[in-house]
Parts: sequence; structure tokens; C-alpha cells
Amino acid sequence: MADVELRIRNGEVFTNSTLVSADVLVAGGRIVGLVSRDDPRTAFRDIDAKGKWVLPGIVDLHAHTREPGYTYKEDFLTCSQAAAIGGITTWIDMPNVDPPTDTVERFLAKRELASAKAIVDFGHFCGGKNPEEVEKFAAAGASGFKIFQVSGAYPHDPRLAENDSGALLRSMRAIEETGLVCVVHPFNQSLFEQLVAEARAAGEPMNHYTFGEVYTQDAIWRTAVAVLLGLQELSGVRLHLVHTHAAGSLRLLKDAKERGQRVTVEVDPKYYHLSRKDLDEKGPLACPGGYITEDDERMRTIWRSINDGTIDVFGSDHAPHTREDLSVMYRNAFEAAMGSPQYDYLYSLHLTDVFDGKMSLATAVRLLCENTARILGLFPRKGAILPGSDADLVIVDPDETFVATDEGTATRVGWTPYAGWRLRGRVRETLVRGTTVARDGVAIGQPGHGRFVQAVPQRTPPDLGTPLPAQT
Repeated sequence: MADVELRIRNGEVFTNSTLVSADVLVAGGRIVGLVSRDDPRTAFRDIDAKGKWVLPGIVDLHAHTREPGYTYKEDFLTCSQAAAIGGITTWIDMPNVDPPTDTVERFLAKRELASAKAIVDFGHFCGGKNPEEVEKFAAAGASGFKIFQVSGAYPHDPRLAENDSGALLRSMRAIEETGLVCVVHPFNQSLFEQLVAEARAAGEPMNHYTFGEVYTQDAIWRTAVAVLLGLQELSGVRLHLVHTHAAGSLRLLKDAKERGQRVTVEVDPKYYHLSRKDLDEKGPLACPGGYITEDDERMRTIWRSINDGTIDVFGSDHAPHTREDLSVMYRNAFEAAMGSPQYDYLYSLHLTDVFDGKMSLATAVRLLCENTARILGLFPRKGAILPGSDADLVIVDPDETFVATDEGTATRVGWTPYAGWRLRGRVRETLVRGTTVARDGVAIGQPGHGRFVQAVPQRTPPDLGTPLPAQT
């Protein structure tokens, strides 16, 4: 009779901010021990991880699953399959679907859809624009609330957007009462529209190049963040800001955090990986990444902010669109969909940054796994390899270098903006609560294995740990 259900043997296990030589014991979907190689306990199933790292599964706060309403791009099954092969074991999706997640009835219907299809664990952010719905959402189990300051055509649904400061304050005060997080996409919509009008008047083509130049203007983001920080002071809400790639925004946020404001900061990988070169080669598939990495000040500020603790979270912004949808950008990028699939190579992309010396492994795990779980009130159940944690584990070959391909993706749209990139650190196996859901780049989990994970309200700021020294 075996002692436990699963033993992962001979690997280097990431726990308590470092890699240690240990075996992982799993029973009932939880980690029940980290033991020495010579521990005598036996298991029904063994996994040999010799020469490999055993890392916590990624907890992602920023997925656009596209269901309901846009399932020709992605649904809960294909999103979770892409997540599994990329090392994501829990994701929280956004409410900009059709119909949007702006009533409790729609939230519950969406949860039911995901429960039948997902192979990894999940939660849902709900629309935070209507204060009268907030308490109802919290009682029903919402993971938190999302408000867009950017508005216009899909995917920036005006039904979920709010730019009026008074209305935002009312929403934030209602959200603060729940103890859940308020996620905001900062954007100065009126300033953006003025800059677009000026570009149009100057005869600039309305394609993805011009879009990249206008959309990434520092002032559009910085001025919005300044307003949101003021509203956070008035409301006391736990504010989580996404897309914080602008250097001016990050300087404001560093100061705010030093003053003790309740704000956490997220950056998504496209803003500090994709470049003008990618835009030239891949067109709209790399937009709005274009023009980012040519801005030396922005890039220095992003990496400094990652390493000094100003940035708390890597959020994927997994946002799949078909090639056909994005091709509209060649004609009019300002009325086109935007975004790119990010899940299929997410762990490997960040591990490549580690091997390139841009950050430590501990920083990568803290921003991908630990801090995200803390923001949801789920740490150490999620985001850690500790006795009592869910056995959400990713086995990585740290020595394997490979080339990302469109054919290697599981997302329904069938492409990745990182096609052709040489990455290091291949995900070999992903487990959710002790069950293997992906192996060697193939999703094998059963639909319905993924469970809804309810966030835990928090009245005090989450402890996001002590940043490690900046990389040189």
C-alpha cells in the first residue's frame, strides 16, 4: 500500500525563494511534504524530475478568455489548454465579453460555462462600473472588479468603461466595502482622442505604426494614473493598476507606494519584449508592442521597477484575436481589435529573461506566482510549493533551448507573437492539484478538471514580500 498518491523525485524544487534538492509528496490534491531523496515513503505514481526544476504554477490575473460572445477567438477550454502548456495553473479572466460580466446572473452563467470546460483553475473579475451591483458580485464570489478607463470599439467595451472621476470614486468606495481588489486599466481617453485627431490632421496613416506611436505616449498613461492615485486616497480601495509600462506612471507609483498607498502594479510582457523589429516583421500581430523597446528610458524604468519592487505582478494580458481581425489595423488601427495570445510560452519567456540576467529566478516566481496569489488572498494555497499548498506544479527543463512556433500553441487562434524567438527553459509537465494537465507541449487535462477559486477579501494590504537586489 503506497503512502501518498504522487511523488516527484530528483528535482530541484523552488520553495522559500530558492531551489532545493527535495522530493515533493502529494495527496488529496495538496502538497503533504518536501522530503529528502532517501525518505522511504512510496507513491502510487512517481514522476522523475532529474535535471529539472519544479516551480509553482503561474497565477495569472489578466486573461481575456473571449467566452461568451467571441468563442471563434478562444473559449474556456482552449484558453485553459494554452495556459496548461505555458505553465499557468490558475487564471482570472476579464469581463469584456458579450454580454459583459456586469450582472450577477451573467457572472454565474459564465462561471458555469467555465466549470464545464476548463482544465486549470480559474476565477472571474466582474465589471465595477455600477456601484449598486458591487455587493451582489462579492456575495456571489467575484474575484474582484475591473474598470476600463479606455473606451470605444471592442475589446474596450463602453459598457465597462468609466472616465468620470466622481463616478469612479463612487465605484471605488463600493468596492472598498467588499475587501476585494479594484483592477483598473488606466487611460486618458480624451487626451488620446486629441492626439489621434492631430495625427489625422497631419496626414499620418491610420495604421498600426501610427497607432503604436500615439497609444504609447507617456502622458496618456501618466495623467490617468495620477487621477487614480488621488481617487485611491479618497476611497481607501485596494487598487491594482494594469498596463503600467509608461516611465512616468512608474515613477508616480513608486512614490505612492513609498507613501504607503494601497496600490499594486502590473506590467504585461508585450510592453517590454516586443519591439519595432517585431512590428516590421509581424505587423499588427506585434501591436501595440511597436516602439516600446526603442524607448530607452521606458525600458530602463520597467526593468528597474521589476527589480526594486515597484512592479508587483507580471500579468499576461492573454488577448487572442484572429489574424483576420487584426488585419484591419493595416487600414484603420483605431477601429480594430488589438491584443495577442500570451499563454503558450509564458513561463519560458520569463525564464529566458532570468537566464539573460535581467532578473533573478526568485523575482520571476514572486511576480508570476506569489504576489498574484497574495492579491487574491490565496497565498500560500496557490503560488507556492509548501506543505498544505495545492499541488499546482510546473516541471521545467532549465537547460533546454528551443524556438517558439505557431504550431506549438494551443490557443484557438493558432499563433504567437513570439514565433521564431529562441527561448530557454521548456515547460515539460504542468500539474493542477496533483493531476497532470499538460506534458511536452500537449494539453491532456480533462475538461471540467479546473475549479472555480474564490478570492479572499482583505482589509489590510497584502504582504508582497521583500524585493531582491536589482540585477546588474
